[in-house]
Amino acid sequence: MEHDIRDLKVSLSLENLRCRSVDMMKKELLTSVVAYNLVIQFRRQAAEVAKLAPRRLSFKEVWYTFRSFLLNQPPCSLSEWQTRYNDALQIAAKGELPNRPDPSYKRKAHPRRQKSTKFMKLENQKQEQKPQQTQPEKPKCVALCASTRFSA
Repeated sequence: MEHDIRDLKVSLSLENLRCRSVDMMKKELLTSVVAYNLVIQFRRQAAEVAKLAPRRLSFKEVWYTFRSFLLNQPPCSLSEWQTRYNDALQIAAKGELPNRPDPSYKRKAHPRRQKSTKFMKLENQKQEQKPQQTQPEKPKCVALCASTRFSA
């Protein structure tokens, strides 16, 4: 199954990459893709345990289970790690999504995000630099009219 970059960004919180060079950006993106594929495989195994389709399990819950049971644990022996892995599969298999009927309205896949403030500042500066059309000034007769008195 193929996913686009927007799915990865949202799923793995990749909206703000912390790297400064192109090489590091490539490494961080590839590492995230590998991590995403690893969690997808873990979800498939958990779905087999639960006898469900993989998409019926919540990606986020499977990711949290994988991270807390396997990644955030101290090193251990192979047999202990296999026990942890099987326990994590059992818990991830319980993360079934609710059965929702087809909606009567179309869903938006991903709403558009606001443009970055840097881009908006550049656009505002361009608009300020454009010459604005000015209206001709009205004659200033207010002072003249106020100083002139009509006598009867």
